[in-house]
Amino acid sequence: MSRSRRILLIGRGPLPKLDTPVLGFSQLRTQCFLDALEAGGHGVRLALLTQQNAPNHVPDQWAGVTPVGEEGPGWLEHLRALAEGAEVIVTAGPYNPGRAACLIAQEQPVWADVPGDPFAELSALSDATQRPLEPARIAASEAAIMPVLARADALSVISVPQRYAALGALGATGRLSAPNTTPSVQVIPIAARFGLPALPPRSRSPDQPLVVALSGGFNPWFDETTVIAGLEKAMTARSQIQVLVTGGGLEGFYTDGFERFVNWAKNSVFKERIDLAGWLPHGALTQRLNRAHIGLSLDRPGLEPELGSRTRLLFFVHMGLLPVSTAICSLAKEMAQKKELIAVAHSDPSGLASTLCELADADASTKTVLRAQTRLSRVYATKKVTEPL
Repeated sequence: MSRSRRILLIGRGPLPKLDTPVLGFSQLRTQCFLDALEAGGHGVRLALLTQQNAPNHVPDQWAGVTPVGEEGPGWLEHLRALAEGAEVIVTAGPYNPGRAACLIAQEQPVWADVPGDPFAELSALSDATQRPLEPARIAASEAAIMPVLARADALSVISVPQRYAALGALGATGRLSAPNTTPSVQVIPIAARFGLPALPPRSRSPDQPLVVALSGGFNPWFDETTVIAGLEKAMTARSQIQVLVTGGGLEGFYTDGFERFVNWAKNSVFKERIDLAGWLPHGALTQRLNRAHIGLSLDRPGLEPELGSRTRLLFFVHMGLLPVSTAICSLAKEMAQKKELIAVAHSDPSGLASTLCELADADASTKTVLRAQTRLSRVYATKKVTEPL
């Protein structure tokens, strides 16, 4: 058994609690890594990057949580002080935690978590906006990832396809060209750990409402165009179909898609059947989603869906929903192969509408979701996915 170590973990806050205003991937990833390291018996000091101004202090004991104002005055100096005495520096979530760790590390080994490819995300943003990206935005992504590629001793990524992309990026920076210089690149998938009790799936008969949920961020790779057109067709054909939205745009990154969806919802003849709940406190999600039956997740084709993953698919199942999804990312393909989701073609509103109408016309069985809950909670448990860490 490996010995206990003093570890500085750099992640992003706030940690997921019932009153946390959003269900953020970075926050869930941070909690997952913290749970794993503490369960391994290590002494963990968590530097939690926050949007707010945080006082610069170093705790007396090697433990606990210290907020650090991200990109604030003296934030790297504060992290350097927190790293004093650390034997290893670990980061959780994209992208600034890994960048910061590689800039402040002295002799300590650095494990940098890069769950998602920044350039694939930029490509999706350009495709979604139909505009070339500003040089400043490209430069910011390069500044975030290059220190990690140049310095990290180990990297964790979100999928097997992203591992290959990361190895290619390391090769382009020269890290594969000398003996014993290649960093370890490990796959740590999304954990099915949400800090909320699992909900039982809901049965229904064809004469009852079929509630279709959209949950999480309307990011550039989410295909709101197909969703809008497909829902319009399905709701025209079946009066029992309703829509519930818990989530929204991503301020400072991308809001166009959600704005288009809201404009459709508010002007639709079906607006009385659409509940735009928006971003909700973490603990309020169960109360809202416990009346839904279907979780909808549609990707535009592109690099990000191929390399990335989908927290919302695991979350839908955890909340007792049957996912209806494109099967582009590895997780969606796996779930489709296991018959844990209903796969639909990308960019096909008629196909989506047909699938939703078939679901509306059928008695909803809970067996598929119950089986998925059992398997996914085991295969994507924190202890299981963080074995490489």
